[in-house]
Amino acid sequence: MSAIVSARGVGYEFSNGRNLFSNLNFSLEATLSALVGPNGVGKTCLARILAGDLEPTEGIVRRTGPITLFPQRQEPEPVTVAEFLSAEYEWSLHREMLLQSVDLEATCTTLSGGQWMRVRLARALDNQFLIMDEPTNDLDHEGREALVQFLRHREGGALLISHDRECLKICEEILELSNRGISKFSGDWSAYMEAKERERERLGSALDLAKREREAALADGAEQLARQEKRNRRGTESAARGGTPKILLGARRRRAQSATGRLDAAVQDRAEKAVHEAHKALSEMKIDPVMYADLTGGELPAQKLVAEASGFNIRFRNWIYRHDIEFAWRGNVRVALRGANGSGKSTLLRALRGEQFEVRGRLRRGDLATLFLDQRCSLLDESKSVFDNVRALSAASDSEVRSGLAKFLFARESAFQRVSDLSGGERLRAALARGFLCTQKPELLLLDEPTNNLDLTNVDFLAGIVSGFRGAVIVVSHDERFLEKCGILQELVVRGSHYRSLTSLRAS
Repeated sequence: MSAIVSARGVGYEFSNGRNLFSNLNFSLEATLSALVGPNGVGKTCLARILAGDLEPTEGIVRRTGPITLFPQRQEPEPVTVAEFLSAEYEWSLHREMLLQSVDLEATCTTLSGGQWMRVRLARALDNQFLIMDEPTNDLDHEGREALVQFLRHREGGALLISHDRECLKICEEILELSNRGISKFSGDWSAYMEAKERERERLGSALDLAKREREAALADGAEQLARQEKRNRRGTESAARGGTPKILLGARRRRAQSATGRLDAAVQDRAEKAVHEAHKALSEMKIDPVMYADLTGGELPAQKLVAEASGFNIRFRNWIYRHDIEFAWRGNVRVALRGANGSGKSTLLRALRGEQFEVRGRLRRGDLATLFLDQRCSLLDESKSVFDNVRALSAASDSEVRSGLAKFLFARESAFQRVSDLSGGERLRAALARGFLCTQKPELLLLDEPTNNLDLTNVDFLAGIVSGFRGAVIVVSHDERFLEKCGILQELVVRGSHYRSLTSLRAS
């Protein structure tokens, strides 16, 4: 099978001199592959280079056929869904599954994040070779299943950048991008994880061996030095008893000291070589970076009001909830908002934040310090650096802010990256830093699909943050494993209004 795209010596360096990656060599065929790696390593940048949207600063990329990039984010157009899909649109079972909860007559700008993702996917699915950057973001379970089934059976090949385990399981090969370059692993996600475990065991053994060699070199050197010094003393004592002239005694002493010095240098060289090998083995482990911030927040009294709704509904063109909403949350509640794409989960989060809508019924909100993280981390100022975003809300000194940012993996010059240049996972880390490093610590977390764009390591770490958070948590997520690890105890299922059926729309 011939390569669809090949990279030879490809690298990319930012205008400020920061080198993202260099000398990447690999090729992709018309199969289903995955590109994985920690946030910020350059996966999205590499995807743009492969698709031809961005030129590498070194190396060349060759393409033998059309390649289409499906980016993480795309602003919706002010046209109807049917117009966006165009007259050339052909129906299929998988498309019908994707568009199950979407009104084809709705304007794209009015769609929820999940609905807009479904529409974008429906238009992209017929293209030849696809490079898909986090295609399952915002999709509910049914939408993900539709995408997985389509990818299983389509021809033309695709490269997936994803942290979704269900998508990764159907891939035929895994490409891992790290600070040491790119590696290709044959087989699916399970085979990749097994290979990674074998690699960790091999490198762990190499590290242990290097440490033992270093300790042995130091112990052997100490023993040899002790023997040499003993010989030196004996020689000096024997020469003194035999009446050797002082000038000859001095010469022997200097020769002995020289021999001791050469031996000491040899021992040091051997020890240093072993230390170097130990550090090399450690660096080759390619440990994914993990946030280490301690984000416990503020604990709430048991009867402290979080939010209470009675006969509550929100109106856009129509009332968006099929049935009016009722709930009462107090204290350190942990609630998952569930429902299909377009059912109004994100809108309810925005209402809980305090945004104003046309409503009926009543919604009472507690007086709580709230951190709201939406799907785009829109609380961040795109034009400012990560440091300036945090500094604006913190009473700490500049050095304290920088120390705090390091715990969110923004160390040294990375703290001064402009937000508009960050990857999706980096944006979430920056938003968390802004929320938790500000003067007033949050008591309520409102999270809208927080695992979108996070690598698997930091998905688990974020779950640990939420699990250890002492305040209240209201979260929208389709990642069941994440919700379980967060310790979510309650759920509120919301159901949106009915749309006209797809069958009647196709016929009209």
